[in-house]
Amino acid sequence: MPYQQPTLSDLFNQGLNDVVASNVTAGRSLLPRSILRVLTWMFANLVWGNYDYLSYCYRQAVPWTAEDEALDAWGAMRKVVRKDAETATLTLVSSGGSPLIPLPAGTAINRADGLGYTVVSGVETDATGSVVCQVQCSDAGADGNCDPGTGFTLATAIAGINASFTSTGTVALGADQESDDELRTRIMEAYASRDGGGRAVDYVEWALSATGVTRAWCNPNGFGAGTVVVYPMLDDVRAAENGFPQGTDGSASDETRYPVAIGDQLFVADTVRPEQPVTALVIVCSPAAYPIDVALSDLSTGVTAAAITAALADLFLRKGTPLGMTLSPAAIEAAILSTGASTFTLKNPISPVVVPVGSLPTVGKLDIQ
Repeated sequence: MPYQQPTLSDLFNQGLNDVVASNVTAGRSLLPRSILRVLTWMFANLVWGNYDYLSYCYRQAVPWTAEDEALDAWGAMRKVVRKDAETATLTLVSSGGSPLIPLPAGTAINRADGLGYTVVSGVETDATGSVVCQVQCSDAGADGNCDPGTGFTLATAIAGINASFTSTGTVALGADQESDDELRTRIMEAYASRDGGGRAVDYVEWALSATGVTRAWCNPNGFGAGTVVVYPMLDDVRAAENGFPQGTDGSASDETRYPVAIGDQLFVADTVRPEQPVTALVIVCSPAAYPIDVALSDLSTGVTAAAITAALADLFLRKGTPLGMTLSPAAIEAAILSTGASTFTLKNPISPVVVPVGSLPTVGKLDIQ
Protein backbone atom coordinates (compact mmCIF):
# COMPACT_ATOMS: atom_id res chain seq x y z
CA MET A 1 0.00 0.00 0.00
CA PRO A 2 1.50 3.39 -0.94
CA TYR A 3 2.44 5.79 1.82
CA GLN A 4 -0.22 8.44 2.41
CA GLN A 5 1.37 11.81 3.04
CA PRO A 6 -0.68 13.78 5.62
CA THR A 7 -2.30 16.95 4.35
CA LEU A 8 -1.80 20.34 5.95
CA SER A 9 -5.26 20.08 7.53
CA ASP A 10 -4.41 16.65 8.93
CA LEU A 11 -1.26 18.01 10.57
CA PHE A 12 -3.10 21.03 11.98
CA ASN A 13 -5.89 18.91 13.47
CA GLN A 14 -3.35 16.47 14.88
CA GLY A 15 -1.55 19.37 16.56
CA LEU A 16 -4.80 20.71 18.04
CA ASN A 17 -5.65 17.27 19.41
CA ASP A 18 -2.19 16.95 20.96
CA VAL A 19 -2.54 20.35 22.66
CA VAL A 20 -5.93 19.41 24.13
CA ALA A 21 -4.70 15.94 25.12
CA SER A 22 -1.75 17.47 26.97
CA ASN A 23 -4.27 19.04 29.39
CA VAL A 24 -2.81 22.51 28.86
CA THR A 25 -6.35 23.76 28.37
CA ALA A 26 -7.83 21.55 31.09
CA GLY A 27 -9.53 19.44 28.39
CA ARG A 28 -11.32 22.37 26.78
CA SER A 29 -11.11 23.25 23.07
CA LEU A 30 -8.88 26.15 22.06
CA LEU A 31 -10.49 29.54 21.58
CA PRO A 32 -10.56 30.83 17.96
CA ARG A 33 -7.95 33.53 18.74
CA SER A 34 -5.81 31.44 21.07
CA ILE A 35 -2.06 31.83 20.65
CA LEU A 36 -1.79 28.05 20.88
CA ARG A 37 -3.98 27.74 17.79
CA VAL A 38 -1.66 30.13 15.91
CA LEU A 39 1.44 28.21 17.03
CA THR A 40 -0.18 24.91 16.05
CA TRP A 41 -0.89 26.25 12.56
CA MET A 42 2.67 27.51 12.24
CA PHE A 43 4.22 24.19 13.25
CA ALA A 44 1.82 22.29 10.96
CA ASN A 45 3.10 24.41 8.04
CA LEU A 46 6.70 23.68 8.97
CA VAL A 47 6.11 19.94 9.20
CA TRP A 48 4.15 19.92 5.93
CA GLY A 49 7.08 21.68 4.25
CA ASN A 50 9.39 18.89 5.44
CA TYR A 51 7.04 16.25 4.07
CA ASP A 52 6.86 18.08 0.74
CA TYR A 53 10.65 18.31 0.50
CA LEU A 54 11.03 14.62 1.28
CA SER A 55 8.49 13.87 -1.43
CA TYR A 56 10.52 15.97 -3.87
CA CYS A 57 13.71 14.12 -2.90
CA TYR A 58 11.97 10.79 -3.46
CA ARG A 59 10.89 11.81 -6.95
CA GLN A 60 14.47 12.70 -7.86
CA ALA A 61 15.79 9.42 -6.45
CA VAL A 62 14.57 7.34 -9.40
CA PRO A 63 14.75 8.17 -13.13
CA TRP A 64 11.07 7.49 -13.87
CA THR A 65 9.96 10.46 -11.72
CA ALA A 66 13.08 12.66 -11.67
CA GLU A 67 12.86 16.18 -13.13
CA ASP A 68 15.11 18.87 -14.59
CA GLU A 69 18.78 18.62 -13.54
CA ALA A 70 18.18 15.42 -11.55
CA LEU A 71 16.81 13.76 -14.68
CA ASP A 72 19.82 15.06 -16.63
CA ALA A 73 22.10 13.42 -14.06
CA TRP A 74 20.31 10.08 -14.40
CA GLY A 75 20.70 10.32 -18.16
CA ALA A 76 24.39 11.18 -17.93
CA MET A 77 24.99 7.88 -16.11
CA ARG A 78 23.87 6.10 -19.30
CA LYS A 79 25.40 8.66 -21.69
CA VAL A 80 21.97 10.02 -22.61
CA VAL A 81 22.12 13.81 -22.89
CA ARG A 82 19.17 16.18 -23.22
CA LYS A 83 18.85 17.56 -26.75
CA ASP A 84 19.52 21.30 -26.74
CA ALA A 85 17.36 23.76 -28.59
CA GLU A 86 18.62 24.38 -32.11
CA THR A 87 18.50 27.63 -34.07
CA ALA A 88 16.91 27.70 -37.52
CA THR A 89 18.92 28.94 -40.49
CA LEU A 90 17.04 29.88 -43.65
CA THR A 91 17.78 31.01 -47.19
CA LEU A 92 16.10 34.26 -48.27
CA VAL A 93 15.94 36.00 -51.61
CA SER A 94 15.10 39.57 -52.62
CA SER A 95 14.91 41.11 -56.08
CA GLY A 96 14.27 44.49 -57.63
CA GLY A 97 17.20 46.34 -56.07
CA SER A 98 20.27 48.03 -57.48
CA PRO A 99 23.38 46.13 -58.61
CA LEU A 100 26.34 45.44 -56.30
CA ILE A 101 24.83 46.80 -53.07
CA PRO A 102 26.32 45.12 -49.96
CA LEU A 103 24.11 43.39 -47.39
CA PRO A 104 26.39 43.19 -44.31
CA ALA A 105 26.57 40.26 -41.92
CA GLY A 106 24.47 40.85 -38.83
CA THR A 107 21.79 42.82 -40.67
CA ALA A 108 18.45 42.41 -38.90
CA ILE A 109 15.56 40.93 -40.89
CA ASN A 110 12.12 40.32 -39.42
CA ARG A 111 9.60 37.67 -40.34
CA ALA A 112 6.04 38.75 -41.06
CA ASP A 113 5.00 37.83 -37.51
CA GLY A 114 7.83 39.91 -36.00
CA LEU A 115 10.32 37.13 -35.20
CA GLY A 116 13.87 38.41 -35.70
CA TYR A 117 16.68 36.97 -37.83
CA THR A 118 20.18 38.16 -38.68
CA VAL A 119 22.23 37.74 -41.85
CA VAL A 120 24.90 35.06 -41.32
CA SER A 121 27.48 36.18 -43.90
CA GLY A 122 27.75 39.41 -45.83
CA VAL A 123 26.66 39.30 -49.48
CA GLU A 124 25.81 41.83 -52.18
CA THR A 125 23.20 42.15 -54.88
CA ASP A 126 24.02 40.74 -58.30
CA ALA A 127 23.91 42.55 -61.62
CA THR A 128 20.11 42.31 -61.70
CA GLY A 129 19.66 43.72 -58.19
CA SER A 130 18.76 40.37 -56.64
CA VAL A 131 20.37 39.04 -53.47
CA VAL A 132 20.39 35.62 -51.83
CA CYS A 133 21.42 35.36 -48.18
CA GLN A 134 21.33 33.01 -45.24
CA VAL A 135 19.74 34.23 -42.01
CA GLN A 136 19.74 32.75 -38.53
CA CYS A 137 16.85 33.10 -36.11
CA SER A 138 17.53 35.21 -33.03
CA ASP A 139 15.75 32.66 -30.80
CA ALA A 140 16.48 28.95 -30.68
CA GLY A 141 13.54 26.62 -31.14
CA ALA A 142 11.09 25.24 -33.66
CA ASP A 143 9.34 28.62 -33.97
CA GLY A 144 12.20 29.73 -36.21
CA ASN A 145 11.23 27.23 -38.92
CA CYS A 146 8.98 28.36 -41.74
CA ASP A 147 7.69 27.22 -45.10
CA PRO A 148 9.12 28.42 -48.43
CA GLY A 149 7.38 31.57 -49.57
CA THR A 150 7.17 33.14 -46.11
CA GLY A 151 7.67 36.89 -46.20
CA PHE A 152 10.49 38.81 -44.46
CA THR A 153 11.37 42.49 -44.24
CA LEU A 154 14.56 44.40 -43.47
CA ALA A 155 14.38 45.86 -39.97
CA THR A 156 16.22 48.95 -41.23
CA ALA A 157 16.02 50.00 -44.86
CA ILE A 158 19.21 49.77 -46.96
CA ALA A 159 19.39 52.00 -50.01
CA GLY A 160 19.52 49.94 -53.19
CA ILE A 161 18.10 46.73 -51.68
CA ASN A 162 14.43 45.80 -51.85
CA ALA A 163 13.33 45.49 -48.23
CA SER A 164 10.99 42.56 -49.00
CA PHE A 165 12.52 39.07 -48.80
CA THR A 166 11.05 35.61 -49.33
CA SER A 167 12.10 32.31 -47.79
CA THR A 168 13.24 29.74 -50.34
CA GLY A 169 14.46 26.91 -48.13
CA THR A 170 15.90 25.70 -44.84
CA VAL A 171 19.63 25.32 -44.23
CA ALA A 172 19.32 24.09 -40.64
CA LEU A 173 16.16 23.16 -38.77
CA GLY A 174 15.28 24.82 -35.49
CA ALA A 175 14.16 22.54 -32.67
CA ASP A 176 12.89 23.05 -29.14
CA GLN A 177 14.85 21.76 -26.16
CA GLU A 178 13.94 18.18 -25.34
CA SER A 179 11.23 18.01 -22.69
CA ASP A 180 11.48 15.97 -19.49
CA ASP A 181 8.98 13.42 -20.81
CA GLU A 182 10.86 12.94 -24.08
CA LEU A 183 14.22 12.66 -22.31
CA ARG A 184 12.79 10.30 -19.69
CA THR A 185 11.60 7.94 -22.42
CA ARG A 186 15.11 7.71 -23.88
CA ILE A 187 16.69 7.31 -20.45
CA MET A 188 14.36 4.47 -19.48
CA GLU A 189 15.08 2.74 -22.78
CA ALA A 190 18.81 3.11 -22.12
CA TYR A 191 18.52 1.58 -18.65
CA ALA A 192 16.37 -1.25 -19.99
CA SER A 193 18.84 -1.91 -22.79
CA ARG A 194 22.08 -3.81 -22.43
CA ASP A 195 25.25 -2.10 -23.55
CA GLY A 196 25.70 -3.05 -27.19
CA GLY A 197 28.07 -2.42 -30.00
CA GLY A 198 25.80 -2.52 -32.98
CA ARG A 199 22.53 -4.26 -32.23
CA ALA A 200 19.47 -3.02 -34.09
CA VAL A 201 18.18 -1.30 -30.96
CA ASP A 202 21.51 0.52 -30.63
CA TYR A 203 21.09 2.14 -34.04
CA VAL A 204 17.57 3.18 -33.07
CA GLU A 205 18.85 4.80 -29.86
CA TRP A 206 21.65 6.58 -31.72
CA ALA A 207 19.24 7.92 -34.32
CA LEU A 208 16.80 9.09 -31.64
CA SER A 209 19.59 11.11 -30.03
CA ALA A 210 19.66 13.36 -33.13
CA THR A 211 17.82 16.64 -32.66
CA GLY A 212 14.31 16.51 -34.07
CA VAL A 213 14.12 12.73 -34.52
CA THR A 214 11.02 11.30 -32.82
CA ARG A 215 10.89 7.79 -34.32
CA ALA A 216 13.49 5.52 -35.86
CA TRP A 217 13.89 1.98 -37.16
CA CYS A 218 16.85 -0.19 -38.12
CA ASN A 219 16.93 -2.64 -41.04
CA PRO A 220 20.08 -4.83 -40.78
CA ASN A 221 21.59 -5.79 -44.14
CA GLY A 222 18.85 -3.76 -45.78
CA PHE A 223 20.99 -2.90 -48.81
CA GLY A 224 23.12 -6.05 -48.76
CA ALA A 225 25.63 -7.72 -46.48
CA GLY A 226 27.40 -5.32 -44.14
CA THR A 227 24.89 -2.51 -44.58
CA VAL A 228 22.62 -1.03 -41.93
CA VAL A 229 19.65 1.03 -43.09
CA VAL A 230 18.26 3.53 -40.59
CA TYR A 231 14.84 5.11 -41.14
CA PRO A 232 14.20 8.30 -39.09
CA MET A 233 11.04 10.39 -38.73
CA LEU A 234 10.85 13.99 -37.49
CA ASP A 235 7.19 14.32 -36.51
CA ASP A 236 7.50 17.72 -34.83
CA VAL A 237 9.97 19.81 -36.82
CA ARG A 238 8.75 18.31 -40.11
CA ALA A 239 5.06 18.38 -39.23
CA ALA A 240 4.28 20.23 -42.48
CA GLU A 241 5.73 17.24 -44.38
CA ASN A 242 3.91 14.69 -42.18
CA GLY A 243 7.17 14.01 -40.34
CA PHE A 244 9.11 12.71 -43.33
CA PRO A 245 12.78 13.80 -43.49
CA GLN A 246 13.67 16.33 -46.16
CA GLY A 247 16.85 15.67 -48.08
CA THR A 248 18.58 12.87 -49.97
CA ASP A 249 19.25 9.36 -48.67
CA GLY A 250 22.86 8.40 -48.10
CA SER A 251 25.69 7.97 -45.64
CA ALA A 252 27.70 10.15 -43.26
CA SER A 253 29.85 12.98 -44.54
CA ASP A 254 33.13 11.06 -44.06
CA GLU A 255 31.89 7.73 -45.47
CA THR A 256 33.65 6.93 -48.77
CA ARG A 257 31.82 3.70 -49.67
CA TYR A 258 28.44 5.25 -50.45
CA PRO A 259 27.09 8.61 -51.67
CA VAL A 260 26.86 11.18 -48.90
CA ALA A 261 23.37 12.07 -47.71
CA ILE A 262 21.91 15.57 -47.85
CA GLY A 263 19.67 17.47 -45.43
CA ASP A 264 17.98 15.70 -42.55
CA GLN A 265 19.38 12.34 -43.58
CA LEU A 266 22.93 13.68 -43.42
CA PHE A 267 22.37 15.14 -39.96
CA VAL A 268 21.14 11.78 -38.65
CA ALA A 269 23.95 9.87 -40.38
CA ASP A 270 26.58 12.16 -38.87
CA THR A 271 24.97 11.71 -35.43
CA VAL A 272 25.11 7.91 -35.70
CA ARG A 273 28.62 7.86 -37.19
CA PRO A 274 30.70 8.29 -33.98
CA GLU A 275 28.75 5.52 -32.21
CA GLN A 276 28.50 2.82 -34.88
CA PRO A 277 30.90 -0.10 -35.37
CA VAL A 278 33.72 0.96 -37.66
CA THR A 279 33.02 -1.65 -40.35
CA ALA A 280 29.28 -1.06 -40.78
CA LEU A 281 28.05 0.85 -43.82
CA VAL A 282 25.18 2.91 -42.38
CA ILE A 283 22.70 4.38 -44.85
CA VAL A 284 20.03 6.77 -43.59
CA CYS A 285 16.84 6.76 -45.65
CA SER A 286 13.56 8.59 -45.48
CA PRO A 287 10.61 6.18 -45.44
CA ALA A 288 8.39 6.48 -48.48
CA ALA A 289 4.79 7.49 -47.91
CA TYR A 290 2.35 4.65 -48.64
CA PRO A 291 -1.15 6.15 -48.86
CA ILE A 292 -4.01 3.84 -47.90
CA ASP A 293 -7.39 4.75 -49.37
CA VAL A 294 -10.42 4.12 -47.16
CA ALA A 295 -14.03 3.96 -48.35
CA LEU A 296 -17.07 3.85 -46.04
CA SER A 297 -20.81 3.68 -46.43
CA ASP A 298 -23.81 3.85 -44.09
CA LEU A 299 -21.85 6.00 -41.63
CA SER A 300 -23.81 7.06 -38.55
CA THR A 301 -24.56 10.76 -38.25
CA GLY A 302 -22.45 13.07 -36.11
CA VAL A 303 -19.08 11.68 -37.19
CA THR A 304 -17.00 14.01 -39.38
CA ALA A 305 -14.49 13.14 -42.05
CA ALA A 306 -11.88 15.13 -40.11
CA ALA A 307 -12.38 12.92 -37.04
CA ILE A 308 -11.99 9.75 -39.10
CA THR A 309 -8.88 11.12 -40.81
CA ALA A 310 -7.35 11.98 -37.43
CA ALA A 311 -8.14 8.50 -36.08
CA LEU A 312 -6.54 6.82 -39.09
CA ALA A 313 -3.47 9.07 -38.84
CA ASP A 314 -3.11 8.11 -35.17
CA LEU A 315 -3.38 4.41 -36.06
CA PHE A 316 -0.68 4.70 -38.71
CA LEU A 317 1.53 6.70 -36.32
CA ARG A 318 1.28 4.05 -33.60
CA LYS A 319 1.44 0.93 -35.74
CA GLY A 320 3.43 2.07 -38.75
CA THR A 321 6.89 0.67 -39.44
CA PRO A 322 9.06 0.84 -42.58
CA LEU A 323 10.39 -2.66 -41.88
CA GLY A 324 7.43 -4.25 -43.66
CA MET A 325 3.99 -4.70 -42.14
CA THR A 326 0.48 -5.92 -42.81
CA LEU A 327 -2.47 -3.77 -41.78
CA SER A 328 -5.76 -5.59 -41.28
CA PRO A 329 -9.19 -4.13 -42.07
CA ALA A 330 -10.11 -4.87 -38.45
CA ALA A 331 -7.51 -2.36 -37.25
CA ILE A 332 -8.98 0.30 -39.55
CA GLU A 333 -12.50 -0.49 -38.34
CA ALA A 334 -11.35 -0.17 -34.71
CA ALA A 335 -9.84 3.24 -35.45
CA ILE A 336 -13.11 4.42 -37.01
CA LEU A 337 -15.11 3.08 -34.05
CA SER A 338 -12.92 5.17 -31.72
CA THR A 339 -14.47 8.32 -33.26
CA GLY A 340 -17.87 7.37 -31.86
CA ALA A 341 -19.25 5.93 -35.08
CA SER A 342 -21.91 3.40 -34.10
CA THR A 343 -22.64 2.06 -37.57
CA PHE A 344 -20.74 1.96 -40.86
CA THR A 345 -19.67 -0.45 -43.57
CA LEU A 346 -16.01 -0.61 -44.58
CA LYS A 347 -15.93 -0.85 -48.38
CA ASN A 348 -12.17 -0.48 -48.80
CA PRO A 349 -9.84 -2.04 -47.88
CA ILE A 350 -11.58 -5.40 -47.54
CA SER A 351 -8.38 -7.44 -47.35
CA PRO A 352 -5.12 -6.95 -45.42
CA VAL A 353 -2.92 -4.16 -46.77
CA VAL A 354 0.73 -5.14 -47.21
CA VAL A 355 3.05 -2.17 -46.70
CA PRO A 356 6.45 -2.88 -48.31
CA VAL A 357 9.81 -2.46 -46.64
CA GLY A 358 10.93 1.16 -46.75
CA SER A 359 7.41 2.60 -46.67
CA LEU A 360 5.16 4.00 -43.95
CA PRO A 361 1.36 3.95 -44.16
CA THR A 362 -0.32 7.33 -44.50
CA VAL A 363 -3.91 8.45 -44.88
CA GLY A 364 -4.90 8.38 -48.54
CA LYS A 365 -8.27 9.27 -50.04
CA LEU A 366 -11.22 9.04 -47.65
CA ASP A 367 -14.46 8.28 -49.47
CA ILE A 368 -17.66 8.43 -47.40
CA GLN A 369 -20.60 7.26 -49.49
